[in-house]
Amino acid sequence: MITLRRFINTFPWGKALLLWALVIFYFSSRPGSPYPIEVTTSYYLERKGAHVFEYAVLAILLMGFLRRSFEKNQFWGIALLAIALAGLYGITDEIHQYFTPHRGARLSDVGIDILGAVLGIGIVYTVRKFLLNQKRK
Repeated sequence: MITLRRFINTFPWGKALLLWALVIFYFSSRPGSPYPIEVTTSYYLERKGAHVFEYAVLAILLMGFLRRSFEKNQFWGIALLAIALAGLYGITDEIHQYFTPHRGARLSDVGIDILGAVLGIGIVYTVRKFLLNQKRK
């Protein structure tokens, strides 16, 4: 059973997480171009960089939410759960894009999403380690 204190600590992270998931959903809902597009390197990097950024932020928010929901669990267990959940959301996002006009579903995009989630967890780990070292001094 969730306690009132845990709910209050988790609530802001949950709202931010839900809002970010809706942002990702919104961008996935936008129809693609019906006309052929010349895929340049900068276009490709922009599109795939957006995937990395979206899912890095998603993993950071998942980590914040899960750390407050499962306070006694170890960091890496929660980190793996956050990456798995971000990956599952990436799969559902690609399925959603399959049904969006002039968009498609790509397994490679799920891999890029998971890479972004791993990067987000790496950022959390680095900041956490830095703050713990500062606290010890």
